[in-house]
Amino acid sequence: MVSPLELFIVFFKIGLFMFGGGYGGIALLHKELVEINKWLSDEEFVEILGIAESTPGPVAINSATYIGYKLCGVLGSLTATLGVVLPAYLVILAIAAGLSKYLDTPLAKVLFRGINAAVVALIFIALLKVGQTVLIKNGVLDLISLAIGVIAFLIVYALNQHPIVAILTSAGLSLTLKFLFGI
Repeated sequence: MVSPLELFIVFFKIGLFMFGGGYGGIALLHKELVEINKWLSDEEFVEILGIAESTPGPVAINSATYIGYKLCGVLGSLTATLGVVLPAYLVILAIAAGLSKYLDTPLAKVLFRGINAAVVALIFIALLKVGQTVLIKNGVLDLISLAIGVIAFLIVYALNQHPIVAILTSAGLSLTLKFLFGI
């Protein structure tokens, strides 16, 4: 069983390097929780990610809260959430306390250029890992999931609709296909 302290340490590490918001941290979450610690399977990770994305609040915090609870109950939920939030809180506190004057320096701009490039790479890695888990079942491409994903993409990107519209439409479409056609 995982201890609350282990959860805090892992989620603190994730929070410390979670640049670019929750989506930039998905690859970090996957690496720590699925690959290194083996606390979750790929399928569980994707399921939790879907729940975290579909509920109010930041993905990283929602994920930490849910995963902490799943692995270690209420105390795990509290320690994982504190672990993922504390690094950002400390950084913002330091900036508010006087470091903000250094954010416009050439060195800071160069650092953030590199960090931003890494965030794009991490988001792409997360897309590949989650996409593989969702779209490939028993070594076969799941065309229904692919079609629903394409529709969700078009709703947000081409039709410029809110992501919630894509989530609700995708869920409704999936339910309709299941109940009307058994697929």
